[in-house]
Amino acid sequence: MKTNSVICLTSLLSICIWMVQSQTFKPEITPNDIQAKITTNSVILKHPYCYFNQTCTPDDCEIWLVPALVSATGTFETESVNANILSLSPYPSAFIEPLSKNYFLTKVGLQKGFPCIAASDALYFIVGADGKCSTPNCNGVLPVGSTFRFKYLLVNGTSKTILNQTDWSDNINLYTPKNPESIYDGFSRRSGAMIVITSILCVAVALLLLFFFIMLCLVCCGRKDSKPITIVNSFRIPHYDIHNLKNTVQPYDNPAYESEGKKYSTYDTLPRTGAC
Repeated sequence: MKTNSVICLTSLLSICIWMVQSQTFKPEITPNDIQAKITTNSVILKHPYCYFNQTCTPDDCEIWLVPALVSATGTFETESVNANILSLSPYPSAFIEPLSKNYFLTKVGLQKGFPCIAASDALYFIVGADGKCSTPNCNGVLPVGSTFRFKYLLVNGTSKTILNQTDWSDNINLYTPKNPESIYDGFSRRSGAMIVITSILCVAVALLLLFFFIMLCLVCCGRKDSKPITIVNSFRIPHYDIHNLKNTVQPYDNPAYESEGKKYSTYDTLPRTGAC
C-alpha cells in the first residue's frame, strides 16, 4: 500500500511539473547557423515541437501563431476568450488602419504533426512567408522596423477555440532599412587593408598600361624604315633540288626568284644534302 502511495505521489508530481513547464514555453528565434533570422519584415522561429503534449480530442487540433506588436499583446489577451478569435483581426487590415488591433493569427499546422520525439533545431517556421497576402489568416509580412512578440496557440479544430497557449516571446526588433544617401563611403569608412590593396591594384594597372604604350610605340616606329617582307622576296635561291626531282640532271628553277646580286646566298643552287 505504501508503495502504491509513493507511485501515485510521484505521478502527480510529474503531471504538475509538466503542466508548469507547458506554460513556460515561448517561441524562440532559430539557432545561429541559419542566416537572416530577422529581416526588415520577417522572422524565423523554431517549430513548436514539445510545446503541447496533452492529448487533444478530436484528433484535428491545430497549432496557430500570434504575431503582435508589443503594444497589442494586452489586446489579444483580452480578446482571446472570444469564440471568433481567429477572425477578429484579419491580416490585410491588422496593421494599416488607425483602429487596427495590431495582431493577427496564422495557422502553423496540426498538433499531431509536431510530436516531441521529432524535435529538431533544423526545423523552423518563417513568419511572413506569404508576402503581401490578402486572406484573413495568411502568413503575411510584418510592418517594417517594428518590435514584435509571438506566441503559439493550441486550437480545437472543430470549435476553433483556444485550448492552450505558450508564453509570449521576448521582444524581437525588426531591422529598419537605411537610406542609401545616408551611407558614408569615404576613406574614413574603409579599412587600412582595403586602402593598401586598392593602391597596389591601381599601380599595377598603371604599369601595365605604360608597358603596353611603350611596346606599341616601338612597333610603330620600327616599321617606318623597314621593307615589307613578302613571300616572293623570301625566295632568294634561283635553283634548288627538291626530293621528287633529286635524280634529274638540271635543278629545279625557282619562278619566284628575284636577283639582287646574290645578296642572301653565294649559291645559285642549294647544296645537295643527303637523300631524304
